Amino acid sequence: MNTNSKNIYDIIIAGAGPAGTACALALKDAGLRVAVFDKHTFPRDKVCGDAIPSRVPKVLKTISKEVAFEISLFELKVNIHSCRVVAPNGNHVDVFFSLDGYISKRMDFDNKMAELMKKHSMAHFFEGNAITDVTIEKEVVSVKTSEENDFQSKIIIGCDGAHSVVEKKLVDVKLDMKHHTGAVRAYYKNIQDVEEDRMEIHLLQEYPSAYFWIFPLQNKTANVGFGMLSEKISKGKINLKKSLLNIITQHPVLSKRFAKAESLDEITGFGLPMGSRRIKISGERFMLCGDAASLIDPATGEGIGNAMLSGMLAAEQAIKCFKQNNFSSSFMKMYDENLFKEIGKELKQKYFIQRLLGERAWLANAAVTLAAKNNFVKKQLQKMF
Repeated sequence: MNTNSKNIYDIIIAGAGPAGTACALALKDAGLRVAVFDKHTFPRDKVCGDAIPSRVPKVLKTISKEVAFEISLFELKVNIHSCRVVAPNGNHVDVFFSLDGYISKRMDFDNKMAELMKKHSMAHFFEGNAITDVTIEKEVVSVKTSEENDFQSKIIIGCDGAHSVVEKKLVDVKLDMKHHTGAVRAYYKNIQDVEEDRMEIHLLQEYPSAYFWIFPLQNKTANVGFGMLSEKISKGKINLKKSLLNIITQHPVLSKRFAKAESLDEITGFGLPMGSRRIKISGERFMLCGDAASLIDPATGEGIGNAMLSGMLAAEQAIKCFKQNNFSSSFMKMYDENLFKEIGKELKQKYFIQRLLGERAWLANAAVTLAAKNNFVKKQLQKMF
């Protein structure tokens, strides 16, 4: 590989979504030469539910109080104080959060994070230049990009999403539909009875291992979506787009709320690799973060909080690697240990809950009814969201 000296870095980060930008920001004072690549030019859309959990501001405060403060002033978001969980039988419970999260369109939130990365980190940002190939050699990582340029680094950190090139080239995890969810999303305006500070999760009798959501945004708009375990989609030959429209137009309660609603775009699908199984997320000279590491919450489908946490922890591990001059697979394993110490137990519990309630409508009914009456059960439900 013929590599220009200016294309040699200490660390290459693939992807400038939440995981990649958090990683770059966490490396800002490390004194290392960092490059961030993304196939898109920002701002760009990312099909998602747009929910930003309370873990995000906590991670940002750890990385940089200045960055966390700037995010707190970000105007293109809606603060969320509670979640209404609706059981298959129509009963509901409102779960209030001790720490607020918010809803923000990924086009807006990811663009803000990219701007903060440009402002506060020392990383070289290559927009519109995708990583197409990765090779681990004796002492370097060799990278090819869509602009036909060659780069080298000591470490590569894969933050390039559910269809990660880094993951495919270095690990190639096979799809397991028991640990994967398919979802669709669209934006709607003027849905009736939407509280601007409350998100909604609806568990539906006719769709086991699935849920329908309404997440409020600014200007009386909302992110509306439907997700289901991929195993169930395959077995039932479910068309998610048709199912979403069916819920909106035919559900006895929800259809009334959407009677005067206006669709703002087309229904778009996306896949969610769940954190309900452990996959290989590190090795000699590489780490995977966020969706590339299959870290999405099995119960809620939220992935941004875990993505940013993993990006921060990957940065911390990379700094240790340079201090010790150790880039071995065994030393990199510390990243796995630190990450799953933080979220491993949580992911297991969420998967158990998802499997338990998802296939048993009667149990979901009972759980919601009990949570409405019992503070202890409500607090357990609160932890889910």
